[in-house]
Amino acid sequence: MRPAHIVINTVGSLGDLFPFLAVGRALHARGHRVTVATHAMHAAAIEQSGLRFADASGTPAPANIAEFTARAFHPVRGPTFLIRDMAAADVGPSYALLQAICQDADVLITSTLAFAGQILGETLSAAGKLQWVSAVLAPCSFLSIHEPPIVGMPWADEMACGPLRGKRLLHFLIWLRVRGWTGPVRAFRRALGLPGESPLGNPLQDGQHAPACALALFSPQLGSPQADWPRHAHITGFVHYAQPGAAMDAALQSFLHEGPPPVVFTLGSTAVHIGVHFLRESIKMCEQLGRRAVLFTGSPEVRAQLPASLPSSMHAVAYAPHAAVFPHAAAIVHHGGIGTSTEALRAGRPMLVVPHGFDQFDNAERLERLGVARSIASRDYRCETVLPLLSALLDEPAYAQRAQDCAEKVRLEHGEQVAADLVEALLR
Repeated sequence: MRPAHIVINTVGSLGDLFPFLAVGRALHARGHRVTVATHAMHAAAIEQSGLRFADASGTPAPANIAEFTARAFHPVRGPTFLIRDMAAADVGPSYALLQAICQDADVLITSTLAFAGQILGETLSAAGKLQWVSAVLAPCSFLSIHEPPIVGMPWADEMACGPLRGKRLLHFLIWLRVRGWTGPVRAFRRALGLPGESPLGNPLQDGQHAPACALALFSPQLGSPQADWPRHAHITGFVHYAQPGAAMDAALQSFLHEGPPPVVFTLGSTAVHIGVHFLRESIKMCEQLGRRAVLFTGSPEVRAQLPASLPSSMHAVAYAPHAAVFPHAAAIVHHGGIGTSTEALRAGRPMLVVPHGFDQFDNAERLERLGVARSIASRDYRCETVLPLLSALLDEPAYAQRAQDCAEKVRLEHGEQVAADLVEALLR
């Protein structure tokens, strides 16, 4: 096969980037030229992976990351801010940048919030100029009426039982909320002379999925195909990204090896910036349990709001590769991001999931169904409420056994290679 130019357009945090870097590296290893088109803030991570970075966003990095994160995870206004005011509002500038990047592209791979990429994929593939491949990272992105997403609102989640109720719930979500979020995308399409609504559907529903190939970059442990999934959807299995050159610092390595396995507390790369309460309550809890702990703080600003001196049984670190730390844990307490969730599955450790927004509620539900996790709403995360949950995870052998069983299956998955096979099949 001749080498191809493959452009990957993804929007979001590091959790939204790393799976695409894994797929990109697999394609690069097969001789293809891979460009990752995304936010400028990810340039260093992309170049470290050995792939080419291209700026495909007109939105500057937030000046105050804590304020931005608080707005993005607001329980009511968060989705409107993140989807309509950030991702959808950037569709015009992003389209102009991405159009130039795709001039010689053979394949364009797009993520859920890559609205400009979806428009280019739709139009350029219809014109025979390139192949369009879409990808989702979490099962709930398919918005199936047979398995409606858990959204963290009790009244809505109670409705999500059976296809009829699922259909009603999705109708409510799409017509009263989702259509409003994607209004800027429809306006931009009309400015291009296209129909406001893609023939494929709303860009957060069917319109995000490429007709020829829709990749589901998650483990079949977390989700199985539903009758209303896209016809060409393929579950690849977990896409594991090993960060080149990423290693734990010496102090963390020493801590992990000098005593019993600790409980690891992390809120990923985004929610961590509003995680001071989470970390403070976690410190209290581990003191009461007499457990060692590793605390991911995310930034010096967050660390400065914790006690200056922690007990010798606790170690705080701004960041370390989850894949390197998780296997040393007794249990993992995290926010439920799909990347963190599956790395925890791969490590074979019980989990306490504290969802903060978006797909995290649904991921938590799926992990509970597997019998490897318990979950609690972030608003209820207090030492006294979490203690019994974490104690059960640590003391009941069934959780650890089920976590090990799932880990054995996840470790056999090589989603990045399956995804690369599917891309090359389109090129042929």
